[in-house]
Amino acid sequence: MSLRLLLALLLLCLPASAEDAPEPEAAALASARATVESLHGVLSQSMQQGESLGFQGRYDRILTNLGETFDLPFMARMSLGSYWQELSEAEQEHFVDLSRRLSATRYADNFKEHGGEHFETHSAEPAARGTLLVKTELLRPGADNVRFDYRLRKQSEGWRIIDVQLDARVSEIALRRAQYRSVVKREGLPELMNSLEEKIVELSGQ
Repeated sequence: MSLRLLLALLLLCLPASAEDAPEPEAAALASARATVESLHGVLSQSMQQGESLGFQGRYDRILTNLGETFDLPFMARMSLGSYWQELSEAEQEHFVDLSRRLSATRYADNFKEHGGEHFETHSAEPAARGTLLVKTELLRPGADNVRFDYRLRKQSEGWRIIDVQLDARVSEIALRRAQYRSVVKREGLPELMNSLEEKIVELSGQ
């Protein structure tokens, strides 16, 4: 074996330097952060252009963004828990659509005026079960700031939000699950779906 070939083989066996090594965790954290900031960008536009857009304009922009930033089928399934299996495939699709429209309606109703508020992303870090946690805050002049922590998991399309924690205490999924289970136990799944449709109409002002 020639000296040149031997040196080439030895170089292949050497570990990559810190500069040359890939950074999958850093890339994942950056991707998760970008997902959350995409949502915040649309919500900021909704506040800043709230009056000119009107409810429908805000709703349409937010609805499109939710499909790009949230894992809506997963969230719908988790919010129903064991009751999810009682739905037919068509009913499951309808429930996911209801959840999507209700989320867009709530965001369009809540983020409609601008008083100098802006979002800040504080950190992105690994979390349980292969998820990532992006910690953010809505800064509000003259009022208490609001903390939003987003949990994301990897999908084929990228990192998608699967839960939102308000002020690091209230999990959106846990809250929905408790509310939905209460309605289903009392009145059944059809009534839950009816109540979500009614909430959409109420918040949209239609």
